Amino acid sequence: MGRLIDDAVAHFSNREIRTIEVPEWNVKLYAKRLTLEDKSRWAKRADGDATDYLVYACIFGLQDEKGEQVFSLEDKVKLKKSVDPEVLTRLGNFALALDADSEEEREKN
Repeated sequence: MGRLIDDAVAHFSNREIRTIEVPEWNVKLYAKRLTLEDKSRWAKRADGDATDYLVYACIFGLQDEKGEQVFSLEDKVKLKKSVDPEVLTRLGNFALALDADSEEEREKN
């Protein structure tokens, strides 16, 4: 019998890159495969501020089709003060995989 950790690592490595259409911005974005280490680092930076945590999820967790970040730390203030909070919240939750169920999976339940 194989080691469970090997199966767990293989499962994570083989997860598909998720995509989201953002019609408000006429763009398709991609979510990085996040580790617990990623989420922990952002939580430390956010220092208990849920809004900052969502912004960090957008900055570090969203990519373009080439796998490059679409936002940088320099964009943080503009993201917090000048971007539609509904869109930003949707994207942050998407990056964090808080609503990762597909439409088919939701319909089954």
